[in-house]
Amino acid sequence: MGAYSRTGRLRVPRGVAVAAGVASALAAPTALAQTPAAPLTPAQIARLAIPSMVLIRTATGQGSGFFAGAEGRIITNYHVIRGATEAVIVTADRIEHKDIEVIGLDKPHDLAVLRIGTRGQRPLPLGDSRTAGVGEHVVAIGNPLGFGDTISDGLLSGVREFDGIGLLQISAPISPGSSGGPVLNDRGQVIGISTFVLKQGQNLNFAVPIDAAKTLLAGSTGKPLAAFAEAAPGRRIPRHPASILNGCPVPQLRATYEAILQAINVGAPLYNDGNYEACYRIYAGAALTVAATIRGCAGPKAALATGVGNAAKLSGWSDKAWAMRDAFDGLLALVEPGGAGGPPARPKPVLAPAALAGCAAADQAAVASTIRDAIAIGAPLYDDGNPEACYRIYAGAVADIDRQAPGCPAARALLDQSVRDAERQPEAAGKAWVIRDAFDAVTGAITAAKAPKR
Repeated sequence: MGAYSRTGRLRVPRGVAVAAGVASALAAPTALAQTPAAPLTPAQIARLAIPSMVLIRTATGQGSGFFAGAEGRIITNYHVIRGATEAVIVTADRIEHKDIEVIGLDKPHDLAVLRIGTRGQRPLPLGDSRTAGVGEHVVAIGNPLGFGDTISDGLLSGVREFDGIGLLQISAPISPGSSGGPVLNDRGQVIGISTFVLKQGQNLNFAVPIDAAKTLLAGSTGKPLAAFAEAAPGRRIPRHPASILNGCPVPQLRATYEAILQAINVGAPLYNDGNYEACYRIYAGAALTVAATIRGCAGPKAALATGVGNAAKLSGWSDKAWAMRDAFDGLLALVEPGGAGGPPARPKPVLAPAALAGCAAADQAAVASTIRDAIAIGAPLYDDGNPEACYRIYAGAVADIDRQAPGCPAARALLDQSVRDAERQPEAAGKAWVIRDAFDAVTGAITAAKAPKR
């Protein structure tokens, strides 16, 4: 989900999504040969199965599916289409289909059977998941993060049960975007449908047994996708002033945002796979970790603590997860685009390299490092239209330098003066540029002081 949009799915923030598409496609899908007598290699399975694969895109994400019945029937995960009022199904010939019917849903098994008006597609042969044995070789095909028709192979590691639902555990890696793709045995038969990954461990990938989908395939009456859309829960994203970043040193601010983004990257796919409790616990755990390990940053820590408190008042795991995500998005909103302009016309300060005489090399390195970190975080914020947040980060970096480099009085004096000058600027963009000019002057002097004399 974006920072301000509300859907029934938790989306990973911008910057981590990859463009969707079916990369590997054949001009005309061909029929899958009858089940071979000898085992097939992963390459042979891929060549036979890829023409029957589809990519499913909705407004909130994407997933995989495959033809598995007559008249354009497609099997996928229920969570791939959950909450969607419309979708696009891209077949292997790269044709986009928007007229989509739902033939059947099985929420407990996370299954959906869709139908599109196409001819000439060949369904994949379905195996018998009851006879699949632990240790058998399997191949999974999907569209992870939009990379079309990605193949992975491994073993059927076990047969597990979660809340009374039987699942196949496989060692073949699957990723977000692969949900709904087929898991095939070494005869090219589908024995499962990729459904979710437990990212807390290695090779903990799970598939729904294909037998659970066979009854759904027998349905004949279809309804429009919009008829099955679920109402999306309401959002309560807090609106924070950029001043909550005051007193948050650059390294700690970076660590805070990295913890939030990592939690979303892990938790959102779990939520979308129906594991609301795991998502909530990852989100709440990240907030508590920030509170325990980050020095300073009272504003961001208080915002996260409020999210934890709000979540604790709720009863459902889904609602708890959304309460935490609201807290995360309130902080992430500080880096959303807003439209700052370019640098204003102004005189720029200069610091002579000789002014650094007596400033030890270690102090110079500390000053340069702090400035680099501040620019690495602040400049993208400015470019994304949030000059006030950029200014706050720059001013905080100057305060850090005052504490870290007492032996560099000339550099500190120039930077401290830039903060005073910035306070007289009427707009946040001007404030940010005044301090940035001072940063450039100081780093330029440090670089020149280190240059070999000729």
